[in-house]
Amino acid sequence: MTKIDDVARLAGVSTATVSRALRGLPTVSAATRRRVLAAAEQLEYEVSPSASRLAGGRTGTVAVVVPRITRWFFGTVVEAVEEFLHQSGYDLLLHNLGGREQTRQRVLRTASLHKRVDAIMLVATPLRPSELTALTALDLPGITISSGTVVPGWPCVRIDDVAAARAATQHLIDLGHRRIAHISGDPDDELAFTTHLDRRRGYQEALRAAGISPDPGLDVESQFTIDGGNSATADLLARGEHRRRSSRPATRWRWAR
Repeated sequence: MTKIDDVARLAGVSTATVSRALRGLPTVSAATRRRVLAAAEQLEYEVSPSASRLAGGRTGTVAVVVPRITRWFFGTVVEAVEEFLHQSGYDLLLHNLGGREQTRQRVLRTASLHKRVDAIMLVATPLRPSELTALTALDLPGITISSGTVVPGWPCVRIDDVAAARAATQHLIDLGHRRIAHISGDPDDELAFTTHLDRRRGYQEALRAAGISPDPGLDVESQFTIDGGNSATADLLARGEHRRRSSRPATRWRWAR
């Protein structure tokens, strides 16, 4: 295998000059650059992508932080991100917090990402003040997805969960329903989600705007998983609430999440 030393020897220059010439830096004269390129072509030398990145102060890697990789939403996001990064010549460094406080502190409160990645993506990971300070200090570009934290200088990709829940609840109200249940996330979940809190707020705002007092008995908490939603739904149905009717024939019991 041809090495950069071989190219330098044939071209009669230093390895540093070969590196600068192949990277197209302006500190190399045109004549020297031509000599280096000719030597590299003659020896069929191929530049190592990783070495080139490191020489340029880049890692070619993007860190993606998710609360739990086993949940369908996060897995879907990671799969899409990995495919796009691969097509763009970047690698993905996955940090699965998994509900582990020790892992969260290591990733978000320390400089463990320093010089290891070129950018950071936070997926549904609200930040505590100390974590926000630590990430800001890294001075890396980043983006948040469905996160409840605003990171200065980082764009965010998310929907307005308050407006979405308000619209869904209003749709049921417009159909004539009055007893509308809501299945929320677990407020004690260690992942500190804000999505379910925003959706509950939109649900309650729509009820109050229609003159309906929110019924705590119809607001059920559960784990933010498919199994959690199924269990909460079964609990609501077991109460017999779905057979209750108001004086209006069109009114039926519905739930939203």
